[in-house]
Amino acid sequence: MRRLVGRFQTKLILTSFLVIGVIIAVTGLFLARPFLAYAAVLAFGIAIVLSLWMARRVSRSVTTMVEVANRMAEGDLSRRVAVPEEQELAMLARALNTLGQKLQERLKDLEEEQARTAWILESMVEGLVAVDQQRRIVLMNAGARRMLRLGQDLGGTPHLLEIIRHPDLRILLQECDECATGAVCQRELTLDSPPMALMLRAVPLRRGADRMGTLLVLHDVTELRRLERARQEFVGNASHELRTPLTAIRGYVETLLEGAVDEPGRARPFLEVVARHAERMSRLVDDLLDLSNIESGRLQLERHAVPLDEVARPVLALHQEAASKKGITLRLEIPPDLPPAHADRDRLQQILINLVDNAIKFTSAGQVTLSAQKASSSRLEVMVTDTGTGISSMDLPRVTERFYRVDRARSRERGGTGLGLSIVKHLVHAHGGELHIESELGKGTTVRFTLPVA
Repeated sequence: MRRLVGRFQTKLILTSFLVIGVIIAVTGLFLARPFLAYAAVLAFGIAIVLSLWMARRVSRSVTTMVEVANRMAEGDLSRRVAVPEEQELAMLARALNTLGQKLQERLKDLEEEQARTAWILESMVEGLVAVDQQRRIVLMNAGARRMLRLGQDLGGTPHLLEIIRHPDLRILLQECDECATGAVCQRELTLDSPPMALMLRAVPLRRGADRMGTLLVLHDVTELRRLERARQEFVGNASHELRTPLTAIRGYVETLLEGAVDEPGRARPFLEVVARHAERMSRLVDDLLDLSNIESGRLQLERHAVPLDEVARPVLALHQEAASKKGITLRLEIPPDLPPAHADRDRLQQILINLVDNAIKFTSAGQVTLSAQKASSSRLEVMVTDTGTGISSMDLPRVTERFYRVDRARSRERGGTGLGLSIVKHLVHAHGGELHIESELGKGTTVRFTLPVA
């Protein structure tokens, strides 16, 4: 460009000289007078000065435009050119300024679109991983990094099979490569580190007819599989718990129908067994309905100011006969100045009935104590303590699970459904309280829970 400007200056000066020479020659031919020689020399000098001034002015504008164009090519689109007075150069300067402004606006739109796309990808719950033909990661969103316990920096472009070491992933990628229709391929992976279940869906990435790589969509189905296992265990346990009394009832009824009903000495014990198993089934169905209502959120608590001693005394009176038969002393320790609890009276009574009933079942002799105290200015603490067999540290974390029994055979003999503590836990949480169980084998168990003060 500088060479072009120099040529422009040279041509301008030569053109000026030529014009002046023509003027002098014509003037000398027609007016051959001495003073015209001086005038010609003066005109010649003025023409040279004007030519140099015009050439420098034009070259300065062109040089500025060249510099601005170079800066734009380097990415600086904020630079603008001052519009000169020359019409041709002014048009060029305005066109250059318009180009810079349009490019700047377009680049801003592209940056906003890129930021919006990146924000959407990073906000997705599902994990997205894009790999090239060599299985190297070219894109991984926050969802995928969170599922795979990876940091923000992956360190270059690592290989996907180095991060997820699973043979089924290799099979999935091969199936996606071999699929000519471009259909979605999917496979579930169970990872050991970190332990989780992932559902992977793979689709080929194409640009026209060219295959660019593979896009993987990751769904964390760990919780879903856990719930499925819990549902299967629940159905299996419920079926087993119902089958046991049904089998007994059916056997005794068949014996009665075969003739034992006509023998009073045999019929009455059989009928007592049938009645006992029917009562057990009724309790089991009631507990299942209660647990279903609580877990589904259909349970509505009617909370009022409830004095704890007014609820605790009928509960102990209800269990007095069963405790006396086993030589168990029932004690109530509630201070008279204890403020009332903000609770549903019927559900609070259900909690205490379950806890006292469990304490009596697993205590051969000794005492069961129902006590309460003020834990803080806004919380009450209720405790049921027994001197029974206790619970091992291995079983203690699971005793509030549905149908979990420390000793299944002895629990069935005592008529338990395996749902009592699970119901207690959900009812306490529904009141906004917390449940804690402390136990030691051979020394007894203490169940404590909190309630809000009315």
